[in-house]
Amino acid sequence: MNEEKSQESSALGEVMVARIEIEEIGVAANEKEMTDSVTALPGVREVKIEKGAMHVTYDPLATTEKKIEQAVRSSGNTVKTAAADTETPHP
Repeated sequence: MNEEKSQESSALGEVMVARIEIEEIGVAANEKEMTDSVTALPGVREVKIEKGAMHVTYDPLATTEKKIEQAVRSSGNTVKTAAADTETPHP
């Protein structure tokens, strides 16, 4: 029974990472507005902009990739592509 609870809590603790390509990336004012909008979402743990994309680490129980995309769009920017995956490898 303890093993079952341990597996359950580790699944609940899993985080997702979304990689979002945005047209206006590279413009400092746009990046600040985008990161502020995304960081304000519940469950977002980290936002980084590198290699021409925004990388968002988030709790999938608190927010979704779609909500992150909406936050980017609400800041006046255009999402080109988006993909999400778990941060830890699947067994």
